[in-house]
Amino acid sequence: MVRLCRWKWGRSPKIFALALLLMGNLGGITACRNSPPATETEPQSQNSENRLIVEDALLEQSDAEGNILWKIQAEEAIYSQDRKAATLTKLVGNLYQDGEVILSLQANKGQVINDGDRIILESGVLVTDNRQGAVFETEKAEWEPANFILQITTGLQAKYPNGTLSANQGKYFIDRQDLELADTVEVVIVEPPLQLQGSRLNWLVAEDKITAAEGLTVQRYTAETITDRLRADQGEAQLKAQKIIVSGNVLLNSLDPEIQFASGAATWDIQAGVITGQDSVQLTQTAERVQFRGNQGRYNLKTQQAQLSGAVRGTGEDPPTSLKANQVDWNLTAEEVVAVGNVVYEQTNPRVKLNGDRAVGKFKQNQLVVTGSAQKQVTTEVIP
Repeated sequence: MVRLCRWKWGRSPKIFALALLLMGNLGGITACRNSPPATETEPQSQNSENRLIVEDALLEQSDAEGNILWKIQAEEAIYSQDRKAATLTKLVGNLYQDGEVILSLQANKGQVINDGDRIILESGVLVTDNRQGAVFETEKAEWEPANFILQITTGLQAKYPNGTLSANQGKYFIDRQDLELADTVEVVIVEPPLQLQGSRLNWLVAEDKITAAEGLTVQRYTAETITDRLRADQGEAQLKAQKIIVSGNVLLNSLDPEIQFASGAATWDIQAGVITGQDSVQLTQTAERVQFRGNQGRYNLKTQQAQLSGAVRGTGEDPPTSLKANQVDWNLTAEEVVAVGNVVYEQTNPRVKLNGDRAVGKFKQNQLVVTGSAQKQVTTEVIP
């Protein structure tokens, strides 16, 4: 009778040949226990006699140079007849890189497949990336140690020092710390206080960056109340720099007051509270029904001031009013505008059109003063 306390899982065929030779010569095997072995054993079938059952088992795998790749400690390991697979109970393990433990894991159940090429983890799976303090929880995962890949197939909950996330599926490229998230993804960030949503997101853990290639929604909070909501076709959240870079149908809704910022591409500086559009900008004051458009523009959500440039055109609905200029500064709180360069202002009551070099005043109330310069005199056209 031979008692095994330790089993080394290696790539060398000699190890498995030796194991098979030993198993062929042994009349029976008992698992390693702290208590004395039982004096009587129950009859076993031919299949069970060919199994290797080890308690308090330690499995490990090394590369060709003898460097440890991974280790797993299990309460019980039951090996297949060919010794290429094992079923594990109550396991904990580590993944190594350059001699350092980079990933720790635990699960209630597991399977080692094809000499450790794949390891299935089931029930109460907890994986910790020791480099950044990220913790992943799921009920089922598949681990490929040699490829540094952790595939999560049944619901993922994760947390790290600056937030939490959830997704139905995930794939973690462990060596480059890149987590692909799919199917109903939600990320909650502590600082800055944000919530990110999308159908497919990539979390670059070391860089604290989240990217989205198939739609991104970002919501900003103040005292647990949503104050701003941003949507775009693609985006990148640089959380350390507190910047959101988006493109494709960009739409920011600031809820208090109700302001809508639209652009083809934009950068939102969360800390400064400024969003800048690089590809056509449209800014709408919803309640006042006033809108300005320009080739470029920026809006300060804190001061509610906007600057637009390049073929700027503003319109008001009540009363109908329009303004054209090369550049416009718009103070939404004071409802004042300063327009500069090739100014054309039209109003309906009375119906008049003014051309000049500069316009200052309250656009919505038809209280604009248009002035000229030495190069451009003011002209007035009364429309019957």
